[in-house]
Amino acid sequence: MKSKRMNRREWLQDSAALAFATGGGLISAVSLVGCKSSRRSAAPALNWTPLLSPVPAGSIAPRVTSLPGDTAVLTWLEPHEDRTSTLAFCVWRGASWSTPGTIASGQTFSRDQAAAPGIIGLSTKTWIAYWSQRASSEQDSGNEIALYMAVSTDSGASWTSPILVSRAAAQPGEDNAYASGVALNDAQARLIWLDGSNWQTQKRVQLMSRIVAVDGQLSEPRVLDDDTCTCCSTSIVETSQGLLAAYRGHTPQDIRDISVVRTVAGGWSRPSVPNPDHWRIQACPVNGPHLAARGARVAVVWFSAPQDQAAVQLAFSQNSGADFGAAVRLASGQVVGRAQAVLLEDASAVAFWLQNEGGAARLLVRRVTGDGSMDALQELARGANFGFPHVARTKTGIVVTWAERNPTSQVHTGILRTA
Repeated sequence: MKSKRMNRREWLQDSAALAFATGGGLISAVSLVGCKSSRRSAAPALNWTPLLSPVPAGSIAPRVTSLPGDTAVLTWLEPHEDRTSTLAFCVWRGASWSTPGTIASGQTFSRDQAAAPGIIGLSTKTWIAYWSQRASSEQDSGNEIALYMAVSTDSGASWTSPILVSRAAAQPGEDNAYASGVALNDAQARLIWLDGSNWQTQKRVQLMSRIVAVDGQLSEPRVLDDDTCTCCSTSIVETSQGLLAAYRGHTPQDIRDISVVRTVAGGWSRPSVPNPDHWRIQACPVNGPHLAARGARVAVVWFSAPQDQAAVQLAFSQNSGADFGAAVRLASGQVVGRAQAVLLEDASAVAFWLQNEGGAARLLVRRVTGDGSMDALQELARGANFGFPHVARTKTGIVVTWAERNPTSQVHTGILRTA
C-alpha cells in the first residue's frame, strides 16, 4: 500500500463515482464470491417495491429508523443557500409515508452524509432526534462540531429547542460526531459518537457515550475507546444481555479493523476486534459497520480492503456480542460498502451494500443464514453517485432509503418484503 495520506474529503472525492479507491489506484474487479455460495432455493423470496418518496428534490443525508409499534421514521436534511438546513421527518405506517414535519431549522447541520441525523423511538409517542452541526456557518470559523438533540412527546407534532449533548474541536478536514443511539426506556436513550477533542495533543479520535433524557438531563460523558478511526459511522443496539456498539477502531500502526464494546457488570467492556482483517490504511475509508440484534442473536456487517482486496463481510453472534463466529464474505471486487443489515425471525440476516459496475452504482441485497449459506444477489436500484443507504425493520417489511445525486440530490425509499 502506498503511504500517501488522505483526509475524508479527498477520499470521498476519489470514490465519488463509486469506484472504490485506496491510497493508490483502483481495486481490480473480481467476480462476486462468498465463503459459502450455496443457493437456498427453498428460501422465501425477497420482494422489492419502490415507494413514492415524500422528500423534496435537493435533500440529502436520509436515515430510516425503526420505531416502537413496528413502524419506521425517515429523517433528512433540506439545505439552504446560507449554509443552514432544515431537519425534516415523516413516518412509515405500513402503507404510505405521513406528511413531512420539521424537527429543527436554521441550524448549521453537518452535511456529511456519512453522519446522517436520526431519531430514537423511546415509545410510540416519545422520540429523541439527534444530529451534528458546526458551531458557526462561517467557512473560516474553525472546525468545532457540536452534537445536539431535540425531544418530542407527541409523535413528532412538536419538538423542544435543540439541547447540546457535546461540543469539541474536530481534527482539520474532518467533522467527527458520526453519532448513533438506542432507547434505554421510555425516558432515556444512550448516544455514542466520535470526538476529536484530543486531536491537537494526541492525534487521536475517541468513541464517547452518555445517557440523555427527555427532560434534558445528561449523564457524565464516558470514553469507550480512546483511539478510533476518524470518520466512520458508529452503530449501537440493545441485546438480551445489554448494549453492544460497533465502530472502526484504530491502532498506532494504522490498522483500522471493526471493534466492539458492550455493557458488562460494572460498566463497559474493553474494546475487542471480533474478526481481524489487519487492514492497514493511512486514511479513513468513511465506511463504518452496522449491527442488527434480536435477543441474544446479533449480526454485524462491514467493509474492509486489506491488501487492496475490497469485500463486504458479515458475522453472527449467539451471545449478545461476547464473541462472533467466522466472517462470511458477501461480495468482493468492486464493492463500495456502506453496508447495513437486518435480522429476520428465522435467524437469517439480510445485508445491503453498494457495488460499482462500470461507473454505475448498484444497491444490492443478499440473505445469509446462520450456517453461512447465502441466497443469490438481488439488485434493488442502479444509478449514479449513491450516498449512504439505511434500513429499518417494520411489521410490513424492511424499509430502505438512500440519496442519489444525478445531478440534483434525490432521496429514494422502498420496501423489501419476505414472501
